[in-house]
Parts: sequence; C-alpha cells; structure tokens
Amino acid sequence: MGTGRGYKCPKCGFEFVANFGIGMMFPTVYAETVQKAKDGELGEDIQNFFNEHKDGKIDAKYVVLCCEDCGHLTTDLDLTMYIPKEKKPEKSEHSIWSYLEEYYTKFAEYPHKCEKCGGRMKILRENDDMDLLCPECGTPLEESGMYIMWD
Repeated sequence: MGTGRGYKCPKCGFEFVANFGIGMMFPTVYAETVQKAKDGELGEDIQNFFNEHKDGKIDAKYVVLCCEDCGHLTTDLDLTMYIPKEKKPEKSEHSIWSYLEEYYTKFAEYPHKCEKCGGRMKILRENDDMDLLCPECGTPLEESGMYIMWD
C-alpha cells in the first residue's frame, strides 16, 4: 500500500507531495532496484553491500528525503540495507516488505545525496514526525488536506 500527503507553505505557496510505501508493483520495483544496485547504477556503497552480503536485502519503499544543508525535499526509494538474522523467512523475496525487520537487521542507510547542493539527505518515513520546513523561505509547511492512497 502506498500513501501520500500534500503540504503547502502558507507564506510563499511552495507545494510538496510526500509519498510513502509502495503499491502492488513492489515485486517489479524491488527486482529492478536490486539489479541496478548490483550493476553499480546506485553507487559503490550499495554495490559493495550486495557483493559482500549475497543474502542481503534493501528497503525499496518510497520515503521523503530532506537535505540537511539546503532543505530540499524529494521522494525516492529508501534503499536502507539489511542483513539476515539467524531465523530465515519462509516467504518469497517479493513479500519482503511485510517482514523485513522481523528477519533482517539494519546494516546501513543508503547515502542519499541532494540533487540541488550535494548535501546529505535525511530519510523521513511515514510514521516519523513530519515537521517540514519550506525549502524556499524556511516557513513550516502545513498539510494541504490532500491525502492519496494507492493499491
């Protein structure tokens, strides 16, 4: 299931839609994302992770990313890397999103970089405190009342 919420700056009118989760396309998105990671298209960190941890997994759900330097906001895949605990799942890899933390331990967060300034992006997940600041003027964003749910 995926969800989204709209935000708007009451001062300058900047708008942002925060998308979270992933819908029924998860198996396809997960497989494509893992292949890109293994091929080096997502950087050396995640490629090395898969080279060193053949049974490693990643979190391929959408999260909000906020630049710690310039405040730029965007939505992208989480890509946090996980290694298995001793207990192995009996379910398929494609339903990993529903039991990831039960069978896997967080290994490392993916080092997201800001497309605007190159700064480090902080991951904000759906259940996190969403006190977002406008990247244009620094005013706290307000929920616009827009709420989205998809498969």
